[in-house]
Amino acid sequence: MKNTLIAFLILFELVACSQQQRVSNHTPPFDYGEKGPDKYSDQLMNKLEKGIDFVASGNEPFWSMEIDFDNNITFKVLQGDSLVVASPQPTKLMDVAATSYRTKIDDEYLNVIIYDKPCEDNMSGKELPKTVEISYGTKKFAGCGSYLSDYRLNDIWVLESINQSPIDITSFPRGLPRIELNLTMNQVFAFAGCNEFSGSMEIQGKRIHFGRFSGTLMACKNMNFESEYLSKLANKTIPFRIEPGKLILQISADSSYNYKKVD
Repeated sequence: MKNTLIAFLILFELVACSQQQRVSNHTPPFDYGEKGPDKYSDQLMNKLEKGIDFVASGNEPFWSMEIDFDNNITFKVLQGDSLVVASPQPTKLMDVAATSYRTKIDDEYLNVIIYDKPCEDNMSGKELPKTVEISYGTKKFAGCGSYLSDYRLNDIWVLESINQSPIDITSFPRGLPRIELNLTMNQVFAFAGCNEFSGSMEIQGKRIHFGRFSGTLMACKNMNFESEYLSKLANKTIPFRIEPGKLILQISADSSYNYKKVD
């Protein structure tokens, strides 16, 4: 099981004409490509490896944006200046399903709003998972975007240790806790040592957002562990990192769940 999310590629072609730049035979800002890890473009993989978490673009005028949530927002307008600003903390909007990133540049505000609703690219006709609106001073821009996702997450992971303390196998006669991350369905399937659970999830660059969990209601001896274990995942956005055969969920600054991949 090696599925991936759809990959995205920002391509702009510029040509000179009468000492001015214009768009000529351009491709859409995003080339959505095909599913499958072997279909990731070199440029997209390069962005992912450099820490880019989110990409977006639009037209009229043509613009593109890359966000590394741990570092910078880079916003570019064709035939215009580029803005590179430190990524602000996100703000969940109350009246709509959206997240805002707002920061001040000199006397102007840059505000990026990522809506949790699909967006049809009006050049390619294809659908992206996020609608994006950007305002900078009095200027407004609209377009589509998507989080970049590491396809290596798409697997079954068994809990190996918590905070570097190995899991006592004898405490889990029904089997060790595990999670299955399905990037195609945006679903997580979990076994907490007693009960089976499932819920929604979204890969947000170097973070995983888990939704609510629902599952079976069997009673077991290690229910306290199960309750605490799941409480650290459900309705949380958790940084992760991948090492060879390992997945580390950084639950807090001094706490982690450490998993190994099931062969």
